[in-house]
Amino acid sequence: MRLEVGIIALVETVFGVEADRRAQFQWLRNKPSPENFGEHYDAVMALYTELDGDWEGTKAKADGYLIPDAYFPEPYHFIFEFDELQHFTEYRERTFQFYPEDVPLAYTPRKYEGFCQQHHIAALAKGPARFRRPTADFPYPNGRTAQRAFFDTFRDWLPPLHGLNPTVRLAEFEVVPILNGELTDDQAKDYMERLLREQVKRF
Repeated sequence: MRLEVGIIALVETVFGVEADRRAQFQWLRNKPSPENFGEHYDAVMALYTELDGDWEGTKAKADGYLIPDAYFPEPYHFIFEFDELQHFTEYRERTFQFYPEDVPLAYTPRKYEGFCQQHHIAALAKGPARFRRPTADFPYPNGRTAQRAFFDTFRDWLPPLHGLNPTVRLAEFEVVPILNGELTDDQAKDYMERLLREQVKRF
């Protein structure tokens, strides 16, 4: 079972709300556009350039939705992302240099930058070779990894622009006592609730 499945189930227990695990939003797409990014379009395109994106390749690929790990409906109204090891690469660390100051965030970017610095080698090595293949929009070795980092910014920047609360993120490293079975049942729920309330109180 994927780690995120059990974590999302625990978050559902904490909030008492069933999450939508296949949510689609018209503005959360796999290509940056002025219509969706509005005032942040120049910033996202500067990041795209920093990551050596290929615009012809981006235009040529099929349009599609970016499906969040989960969406928690009213009264919470936020996207939830569970970030496993493979997200914490040098590419993800570079994205934070481009975050506009007025993008509201529920999590702490500095903490995420630290995770990237600590785990980037293992993160890049995780999983099969296809995780590191070139893609149409990032056509170079590790292009898939750069694409993942780029799309993580979409999930952070876009929701508040379109009426959602800031995206709630948890890193794999923050829930190790739950993942390794050290905390179970009510203890796991209490631990998770402390982590989540810290983010939700920033809304």
